[in-house]
Amino acid sequence: MSEAIIFENVSYTYNDGEENAVKALRDVSLSVHEGEFLALVGRNGSGKSTLAKMMNGLILPDKGKVVSFGYDTQNKDTIFEVRKRVGLVFQNPDNQMVASIVEEDIAFGPENLGVKREEIIERVDFALKSVGMEEYRKSTPFKMSGGQKQRIAIAGVLAMLPKALVLDESTAMLDPKGRKEVLDVVKKLNKEEGITVVLITHYMEEALDSDRIAVMDNGKILKEGTPKDIFCDYELIDKAGLKLPTLLNIARRLKEEGVKFNREIFSEEELIEELCQLL
Repeated sequence: MSEAIIFENVSYTYNDGEENAVKALRDVSLSVHEGEFLALVGRNGSGKSTLAKMMNGLILPDKGKVVSFGYDTQNKDTIFEVRKRVGLVFQNPDNQMVASIVEEDIAFGPENLGVKREEIIERVDFALKSVGMEEYRKSTPFKMSGGQKQRIAIAGVLAMLPKALVLDESTAMLDPKGRKEVLDVVKKLNKEEGITVVLITHYMEEALDSDRIAVMDNGKILKEGTPKDIFCDYELIDKAGLKLPTLLNIARRLKEEGVKFNREIFSEEELIEELCQLL
């Protein structure tokens, strides 16, 4: 499997050399595989957002190197190529909107890339269809729900035809319905379009469907693994200050109360089967 984004011994300090300096990343090495769905989790201040912004060169490392689709993010001559390939979606969609009409907002990125008008129209159509918002192309985004706005923000990035989509806590401001809308779109793009997805999230349920999870704390990667590897490691979950998804938390509490399962519980069906056998 080829690598989409590679971090090699990366460190970064905000306000370096000043009294209020904050060490955000400490010798981080991480590879994001092309076409995978990677969830990046950790408590506030663990370094997740700094890592996300480095993926398309918004922040450059103090030490080490970040390579996105073969391009070193510190090379000023090729940073444009990096940002064409790695699209970043932020927490607040209002911060990414530049036009009062949806289709104009989505066309903004391709226009700045110098794409011809005929292709821009095709890209806008593709992006709107991908996020299920075709009927809103003439609407005003500022009057939409949070989930709809975030889908438009994703469409704006998709119109630039990125190879990777990085969502920096993009569901944090949404209600459960809005979060589901956005996650459904992201999963579809990953599975059907082959777009590499990096999801930074505080909601552990969102990480359950990922291919791989990387857990961060204090600017370091504590562990990488499948969702099962991560969520069955209770010591890691406690150390990183995370909360288990509700279903897995129920299973953990039952085990702590003396209930003995024949296997690690990782789905509703498995929990039901085990409880039925016990009864």
